[in-house]
Formats: sequence, C-alpha cells, structure tokens
Amino acid sequence: MTISRAWVSLALLFVAANAAAEAGIITLVDGGARLLRGATWYKLTVGTRVEEADIIEASDRSQIQIELVAGSQTNLVGPGKIYLVPAAAKASSPVVNLPAGWLKVAGKAPGVRIRTAPFDIVVADGVLVVHANGQAVEFFVESGNARLIELAANAADGPARDLKSGEYGSKSATGTVTAGQHAPKFFIDAMPRHFFDALPTLAERVKSKPPLVVDHEITYAEAEPWLSGRDRAVFEKRFASRLRDPAFRSAALPDLAHYPMWDRMLNPEKYAPKTEPVK
Repeated sequence: MTISRAWVSLALLFVAANAAAEAGIITLVDGGARLLRGATWYKLTVGTRVEEADIIEASDRSQIQIELVAGSQTNLVGPGKIYLVPAAAKASSPVVNLPAGWLKVAGKAPGVRIRTAPFDIVVADGVLVVHANGQAVEFFVESGNARLIELAANAADGPARDLKSGEYGSKSATGTVTAGQHAPKFFIDAMPRHFFDALPTLAERVKSKPPLVVDHEITYAEAEPWLSGRDRAVFEKRFASRLRDPAFRSAALPDLAHYPMWDRMLNPEKYAPKTEPVK
C-alpha cells in the first residue's frame, strides 16, 4: 500500500494555507499542560501565544488560563481539553469547543461561544461555569446573562433561549436539557475551589514570548476523538500528513471506511478512472 504524493502534498498545503490568527495568551499554567498545533504536540508554558485551531489539554487537577485577544478570560481545569475553533466569516465572537473538563469564562463583548456536544452557550457580558464530559454537560450562570443554543440533528443551530444570572442547567448523556435557579450542592462541591473567586487579569504582566518546545507528533489514539466529533472533516484534512508514519497508518486502517479522503490517499487505485479495453 502506498500513499499518493499528490494527496500528501494537498494535505500539507491545507495546513500551510490555514495559518491561524493569534487568539490569546496563556497567562497561568499550574500542572501538566500541552498544546496541539497542526499535528504536533508542544509543551505549554506561561506566555505562549495561542492561535485559532489550537487544541489545549490540561492533565488531572491542572489549570490553564487563557486571556483572549478580545478581552474575555477562560480558565480550564483538567482533566480537560478545549479546541479554539477557527472563526467563521460571519462569527461575532470567538468559539471554544469544550469536549471535557471544567471551564470558567468571564465574557466581555463580543463574548465567547462555548461549544459542547449537546448544545452551545454564548456569554457576551457575564461569568459562566461549564462542566463537560462528552454528552453529559452542566452549567451555571454566575453573573450576567447567557444564551443556550440547542443543536439540530444536522448539528446546525436549533432552538435557543436566554439564561439569567443564577441559573443552573444540565443534560445527562441520554436525557434532555433541564434548567432552574440555584446550582445544586453536588455541583458546588465538585467545582474547582478557585472558581469561587473572580478570574485574575494577568496578561499585562506577561512580557516574555517563549518558543514552542516540541513534545511529540500526535498518535492515532490521540487523534481519534477529534476525528469522530463535529469537526471530523476538518481533522481528517489536518491529520492527513500523519499517514506517512507507519504506526499511525497501521492504527487508522481498521477505521478507514470513516475517512474517505484518507482512503483515497492510501488506495488511489480504487479511484482511478476505468479505461475501456482497446479493441
């Protein structure tokens, strides 16, 4: 089995053409943390400038604070991860995808849109706490207002409603969204202790811009959750260059039916135009 050079070149050009804009700065790292840019993991330190399309992971009990260029603040507590979704042409606010972890957001105009598996929440001027574990998500509007946007079957925006200060809501892995006033005791008890305080503003104190230090190239096991999510097609293109690695390619082969682009790259003969025999 060989990889089509044309398709590998296309994948590399995709990465190069999508060099992202700066999204914010890391102002606090407490514990283990790393950043995925392209298909490479880097060590994460205070002062790192993050870009659209970066993935940031916090290990168990670690915390990472990101102060976004528009002024909003986000604090992630692990085990957790976020994906800084590249801005769409008509996007009015940054989008942060939260598959797992605790996230506190202090939103300032134009605000932040938090994407979770079952719904999105937009906070433009207020403070929001979200805890996600795949399809199970709970949230609390600490102050200000927010807007809950449920997802339609095709992942487009569905019904939406406003959330008020003090409102708590949740959705189990199999249930529907429920909401009401006051966060329950189990949520308060589980919430990271520093979330009881306002997020500090630290960006002005961070003067250095440390170079990124490579950790390792992403493995298929690390890539697979992103390849099966809402942005599957995006990540299929993004990680295509990793098919040159025999270990990654071997791990991906059993799932190749889910990745038509990769199948075309690895099996170009299946897609070659059929020619009529010469008579």
